[in-house]
Amino acid sequence: MPFIKAQKVVRDKNGTIISGSAAIVDTVYVSTKQKNHSRQTVREKLGKVLYLSDDKKTGIFMSPTRGLVEYDSVSDTFEGVDRKDPRILSKELFPEAEIHTVFGDSYLLLHFLEKCGLIRILRTVFPKDEEYERVLCHILHGILKDGSRISCDNFLRKSFASYVMRDVPASSLHSDTRFFTLMGEDSVKVLYFKTFVAAMQKQDPDFGKGCYVDSTPLPNDIDNNPFNALCCHGVAASEVMTRLILVLDERTGLPVWYDIIPGNVLDINTVMTIVNDVADTLKIEIDSLVLDAGYVSKDLVDAFHIGTEKTIIGRMPARRGYPYKTLYWEVKDLIGKGKYAFVRKHHAYFGIKKRITLFENPVFAYVYVDQYNALKRFSDYLVDHEDDFADLKAKDKDWYTVKYGYFVLLSNIDSSPKELLSDYFGRTDIEVVFKTAKEYLDLLPLSKWTDTTVRGKILHDIINTTTLLLLRKCMKQSGLSTSEIIGRCQSLMCSRKQDGTITIETPNKQVKEYYKLFKLTIPAHVKEDDYRKTIGLKM
Repeated sequence: MPFIKAQKVVRDKNGTIISGSAAIVDTVYVSTKQKNHSRQTVREKLGKVLYLSDDKKTGIFMSPTRGLVEYDSVSDTFEGVDRKDPRILSKELFPEAEIHTVFGDSYLLLHFLEKCGLIRILRTVFPKDEEYERVLCHILHGILKDGSRISCDNFLRKSFASYVMRDVPASSLHSDTRFFTLMGEDSVKVLYFKTFVAAMQKQDPDFGKGCYVDSTPLPNDIDNNPFNALCCHGVAASEVMTRLILVLDERTGLPVWYDIIPGNVLDINTVMTIVNDVADTLKIEIDSLVLDAGYVSKDLVDAFHIGTEKTIIGRMPARRGYPYKTLYWEVKDLIGKGKYAFVRKHHAYFGIKKRITLFENPVFAYVYVDQYNALKRFSDYLVDHEDDFADLKAKDKDWYTVKYGYFVLLSNIDSSPKELLSDYFGRTDIEVVFKTAKEYLDLLPLSKWTDTTVRGKILHDIINTTTLLLLRKCMKQSGLSTSEIIGRCQSLMCSRKQDGTITIETPNKQVKEYYKLFKLTIPAHVKEDDYRKTIGLKM
């Protein structure tokens, strides 16, 4: 007959079993030449003892093979046991499952936000904990999703950030109208840029003084959007769009201000409105502008000619009465002369400066030919249009040899062609910003339903763009892409204990190297309340 053999059973002062193990044992009688005796053999291990009757004939056990089970040695049977059985109700038999979340990317980005000062800026703009946490959640999602379509709520659930952003329910982040409405308030935009510019000017007093101004189309189909208009500037065909005007600091490439205008408005008034807004709101007098050809007009030349205080560089339009091609015939015989040649970023250029009168105002016209592009694209043209080229007049054939590398810059700056071209090409930084915002951070499509939420989305994207530009600047010397670092760091996981201790897994060598780029070591443990204080949250 089997019986229950318990070992090392320990009870508390109330008689409740707190430890011990047991097994089912059979007694077998063995006959020998000398005498009869018994031998005990273990039939099955019952595991941890949870309850044992006074006669020790029945008990409840946590069996390694059967799980939670009751055994009766009299009938030699097993029964299932409910977890709420009063005999074991006081025991913590089933601790909460340990959930692993992604640690490496969120911790790295939050540390970077703190290090570069954006944490303090955002905390100033959003003093309420719930609003501030909501902004941080959307920034983490916007940058770390890395082109994926994961929603903000699902991103937070799988992230270490869910442990420290405890004032915001994850479910509220899926379609966050409240957040985008908050961000769409003009007072929030003004306060953000005031705080940001003030912080940057502590590092560089000239921040924001020299700026690029450019615009990009934002096609959309939002009903009743007062900024929508039919336009063809910047797109292949006419399309309903809003235009985003962006002002970047020329030394850092960081956004200083932005505005939204109707898609069909693009003139000197647009530029001057932006300049005045920046002066009135941020107390910054912009004294340098670099503009696209779409802004160059008679009014602009009247306002910015030789002798005016503010400096300007703009690309001359090829039409509308400008001496675009006339300047080519004036310098045609000089093209190819070594005296006017220079190299910039592996391209050979012809460049010459001419003082001209345009709309009765004196300006400098800088005439250029990018000889690399001119030759390459002329060769491509000949391949497809050999017969057409043969029918051209001799002077037109000469024009085609430079047409695809020819351009003219207008300016009131007296400089060398090489230096002015470098100043102009600095505006390519703004194109990088537009590309970053549209492709990496999903500035498009505009999918909000009201003017306020559209504005809120754009401010959110501008903040994300600023963060990403600063992040890329920090990684520039490494030669690594943002996507590579984010992807690799996502392999570092963590889990949270009930006391708020977050345990981080052992990082691999690559993740350690990436963290070193930001002068950051990976901790073994993080206290939830302590870390909330680090990022500006209440404990």
